[in-house]
Amino acid sequence: MIVGRGIRGSESSGLRSANNSGGDVWSDILMNEGDARCISIMFAPGARTRWHTHDGGQFIYTVAGQGWIQERGGERVTLNPGDVVWAEPNVEHWHGACAHGLVTQIALHFGDVKWMNEVTDQEYGK
Repeated sequence: MIVGRGIRGSESSGLRSANNSGGDVWSDILMNEGDARCISIMFAPGARTRWHTHDGGQFIYTVAGQGWIQERGGERVTLNPGDVVWAEPNVEHWHGACAHGLVTQIALHFGDVKWMNEVTDQEYGK
């Protein structure tokens, strides 16, 4: 049996503005074991990640609020509570809150994350 214990490593819980996101983002690492990492993440209205990929892919489960996700070159998709998304390995994408409210998500990814450029206001507003 493996019991998760909120492993945080060198990162503590808290506000994550400006590093790999646009806007105010709060996160808490729930698990960090081997190639798997799971975080609880809350985005303020209008906040989103940068474009990024995951070597082994990423599951995103929307807990509360309404959010968006978009693959590079694809349509933006609305996420509501209970929605689960699988981002394929090495596919560029971003995710975050809609413009009008908070969203809370649980994100589980595998392998390394490659962070890219910011999602512009124009890209976000499409």
